[in-house]
Amino acid sequence: MTRRYCTYFDSPYLARGITMLRSLRHWDPAAAITVLALDPPCADALRSTFGTTIDILPQSTLLATDPALAQTRPHRTPWAFYSTQKSVLVLTLLRAAPAGSAVVYIDADTCFFSSPAPLWEEAADAPIALSPHRFCEGNQHLEKYGIYNAGFLYFRATPQALQCVEDWRTDCLNWCDEQPQPDGRFMNQGYLNRWPARYPGTHIFRHPGQNLAPWNVNGHHLEIAGPNIHIDGRPLIFYHFSQVQSDAANNWYALANDFEKQFDLVVRAIYEPYARAVATENAQYMRAGSVRTVNIGEHAVRIYSHGRGGN
Repeated sequence: MTRRYCTYFDSPYLARGITMLRSLRHWDPAAAITVLALDPPCADALRSTFGTTIDILPQSTLLATDPALAQTRPHRTPWAFYSTQKSVLVLTLLRAAPAGSAVVYIDADTCFFSSPAPLWEEAADAPIALSPHRFCEGNQHLEKYGIYNAGFLYFRATPQALQCVEDWRTDCLNWCDEQPQPDGRFMNQGYLNRWPARYPGTHIFRHPGQNLAPWNVNGHHLEIAGPNIHIDGRPLIFYHFSQVQSDAANNWYALANDFEKQFDLVVRAIYEPYARAVATENAQYMRAGSVRTVNIGEHAVRIYSHGRGGN
């Protein structure tokens, strides 16, 4: 089965996006990749880095193909508009995909640690597959943001999947906002809650190594197994580095209260290698103005200091 991954990011997120793409290319070298470049400097840097080995879709091209998407832009915050584009990106690629092939959306703030092949074996012939947040104890209040995570979505090129994504596009064009609603809506993500009931055959991923993240890591047992990281006895496939931040001195931080039970292992085996890789990409693109300095949350702890090792 052929696979096409897609993602999107802008130039301030370039180093993280390239880190994800390098890890994806390493662990799934046969797959096709499309990146929606949200500004011209991002598109230029991607062409310089990857040449023709990935497909680059300028944002202007996507907007031209869907005038209704462009019409939402003046009425939404930048973050909400980015979120609105996701369904249109997936729909564009799914419409062009060969029958039976797969289109996979993956967020740019992820990184692969092993082959995703077990996920495609698990999904089998499902038209749609979702990644549950599987919030661990103490994080159940986050369910207001959705049962499933929109940072990892799987679709086979089937009529049912196409209908799902067309409906998702309509939903997102009608409403996509940063404030969670009492009816479960939140950005593009809350709509996923209804998919298993609306689209029979939707699969819910069970592999513990997919979409490991701050909100669920405390619900799993982590260990080092040779060169690999195992989650409940199975390989870590990819980690979702939500709320990882850096300061002007290139020190890297994470909100660590969500993985305090296994803090040392999580930082040493997962966060430090990721921060080191992103810092390396940052150094390359810093002169082009592609590095964004962000504020550090009061509960953040330093996980990596470029050139001096981690803490």
